[in-house]
Amino acid sequence: PKEGLSPKGKRSDDQDRWRRPCGRLRTRWTRARLEDEDLNTCCAPEPQAPPADAGGKAAVVLITDRNYFLPTLSAALSADAHVSCPAVPICLFVVGADDAWVRQFEDAITGTKIRILAANLPELPELSRFHRDRYLPPIALARFWISSLLDPDIDRMLYIDGDVMVDDELDSLLNTPAPTEGLAAAQDFAWIFHDELGLSKYRDLRNIRDIGCQPEFYFNSGVMYCSIRAWDRIVPVATRFMREHPDLCVASDQTALNHAARNTLTLLPPRYNYLTDYMMVVDPRTLGLRTAIWHFNGAPKPWNSAVWPWDEYFNRFYRMAEARLGGCDVETPVPPRRQIEAGLAHRARARLRLNWVYPWR
Repeated sequence: PKEGLSPKGKRSDDQDRWRRPCGRLRTRWTRARLEDEDLNTCCAPEPQAPPADAGGKAAVVLITDRNYFLPTLSAALSADAHVSCPAVPICLFVVGADDAWVRQFEDAITGTKIRILAANLPELPELSRFHRDRYLPPIALARFWISSLLDPDIDRMLYIDGDVMVDDELDSLLNTPAPTEGLAAAQDFAWIFHDELGLSKYRDLRNIRDIGCQPEFYFNSGVMYCSIRAWDRIVPVATRFMREHPDLCVASDQTALNHAARNTLTLLPPRYNYLTDYMMVVDPRTLGLRTAIWHFNGAPKPWNSAVWPWDEYFNRFYRMAEARLGGCDVETPVPPRRQIEAGLAHRARARLRLNWVYPWR
């Protein structure tokens, strides 16, 4: 498969070996997967135009509200630093903002490819009634309307969450044709424990199967690469599933998107969406490997508290965003105390268990 995209359902020999109940083999597989050639693109290519078969114009897309604008701008700045093609815009949509509020950032984004645009989504409150994730705010559902906000000449997008940091070139991915059906995304961390025992793991895996997915092909929706046409086919299925089965959507729109794209998923390597749960298992930097996108899922974020597994290195673009926004009317997001405490407790348990309960991970 070219440029790091793996077709659905295709497992490598290393993956089959990992499924055997042997901790040593699992650890070897984890490292082997990180050391795979597709995961270890250490040298950014020279800037180049997209190949003829890559389709039309691509965009990197983020969407947020005014409350989470500062972290989302930091993610946009990190993307801008790692996309060399000047024709690829970094589109940051702010739901609930007006044009006057957006205009104050013109100086802050001078010299970048970032476009900050106000977005009005009157349909969002109605769908928010079916939102069930207790930690994720309903604004996450706004990405369902991304295609209606983009310019008509954009035919494919790389969507990224506002709590990520791009740390390596994205040109090789953006110059790859988007899947004609479905979307491309990296596996969520459920595949790590899908053959382990445990009540909480059983509940998580049962929910994944209840929505018609398999743990090996359940993806994290914080980074998705797809064509606009494919997205417009996926979204109606996902929103209908949310309305009809809200209690099954424990991860809100991520659950619904997995259901909608369950038969058309193209796997991205984890280097394009390296989650907190991956980082707690192994830091790729200790193996001399480059990660394209770090994803600070869960709490606390590094700008709230730079504690294990994230450190101050991951605040570089957040500090840059703070500096650029000096004097602007911007809120600093303060997460709920309960969310921070739950996140810290989860990480403490994980650190202990990785050493003494499931060291094979």
